[in-house]
Amino acid sequence: MRKISLFNERLQNMFQQRLLLLVLLLALVARLGLIALLNPQGFYFSDARHYDQAATSILAGEGWGDQYNRAPFYPLVMAAVYAVFGHSFTAVRVIEACAALLLCLIIFQIARRIVAPKTALAAAALAAIYPHFLLVSVILYPTHLFTVLLMGSIYGLILYSENMKWIFLFMSSLCAALAALTIPAFFFILPFLLLWVLFEPQGWRRKVGGFVLYVLVFTAVLTPWTVHNYQKYGRLTLSQPVPHTVFPDLNNLEGQKQQIENGFTDTTEYFKQHPSGTEQDRLDRIISQYLHHPLQSIKYMVSELGHFWALYPDRLDTQSSTYQKSIQKEDQRMMTTSSTLWRTAKIISILFMAPIFLFALMGFIASFPLNSKSVLLLGSIVCFSFGYSLIYAEVRYRIPIEPFVLIFTAHGIFFSFEKLKMNFQLKSIARQSHRGKKC
Repeated sequence: MRKISLFNERLQNMFQQRLLLLVLLLALVARLGLIALLNPQGFYFSDARHYDQAATSILAGEGWGDQYNRAPFYPLVMAAVYAVFGHSFTAVRVIEACAALLLCLIIFQIARRIVAPKTALAAAALAAIYPHFLLVSVILYPTHLFTVLLMGSIYGLILYSENMKWIFLFMSSLCAALAALTIPAFFFILPFLLLWVLFEPQGWRRKVGGFVLYVLVFTAVLTPWTVHNYQKYGRLTLSQPVPHTVFPDLNNLEGQKQQIENGFTDTTEYFKQHPSGTEQDRLDRIISQYLHHPLQSIKYMVSELGHFWALYPDRLDTQSSTYQKSIQKEDQRMMTTSSTLWRTAKIISILFMAPIFLFALMGFIASFPLNSKSVLLLGSIVCFSFGYSLIYAEVRYRIPIEPFVLIFTAHGIFFSFEKLKMNFQLKSIARQSHRGKKC
């Protein structure tokens, strides 16, 4: 019996591996097909020109360029691709398409440790065809790289909790640091991850040792860029300078609303006048504004959460034809898109996201009682959404934590299916019992 059981288990594992390969193939084909439809010399998101300029400057031996004021890792990756394949947007897109396979694989590995293998396959399959992941992997924007690094950091923590090997904690911290150097929003999650390491059930020596190792690796990776920023801006800037003008004016929330509607034009002018920023941009001064206005902070955060969890992309400047044309005047490679396309995308997004969120909620409820791994996912979702909502929220900012949402979605789908199956069986038994009594 034991031999038969082992044989069946191996057969099942082999079947799951083949299904996973099919999912990865689907993810690659979908992205390569999308790349084939794009203009190889064009870009579709205005920020791409800044990353491209920085990458070209790096290859020319001129650093990131005097005008570059963003996080450094994405243009560094672009420069590496250019160095191997030449200046090619298509090459960058293909490399990111391959990185999407890693994202699907990490989602599978995390999901099978939290729920079940069949649910993990479903989560990976959802990620393979998920519209947000498809688009963000081809528009030359750092969000996709950030998502892969964030997932790598979380996966490293899960492996560490299972094996208690320092190498996994090192891997997690390295991915975390590179994520912070890709998009500074990682700092929303960092305190929670450090607390998770400190309170993960184990001896106190290992807790403190793990905490110290994580902080040391993270700090060591960030230090060179932090020093670079201090020399350039004259103040502590960990990843990229964020001017105080993008933070809400808690004394005038209506004014903040107007600034958002204007597309933060004040911030653009502020950067032109103060390329190195001012004393008002110091982090301690910005934080003190929230501490001095707690009620306004909560009110603003609640209003922004609605934008963060919206069912369709809103507040996206790139969908404006006027904005597209203004960028095109600066760079002819900027591609324009029709308003009809955006309206269609809005409808498709609502139809797609509504069931995704509904099943994710079911999956979350079905996950109770939560274990430490589930808490890791949930805490990341909460920290990320609340962090952005204290500043400014858009749907595209949600993409890095949507892998966690898809894991709960897949769990919710199977949970609902099992409930329906159970109800059907109970009704079938009840009918048979009723018929037996009649006889």
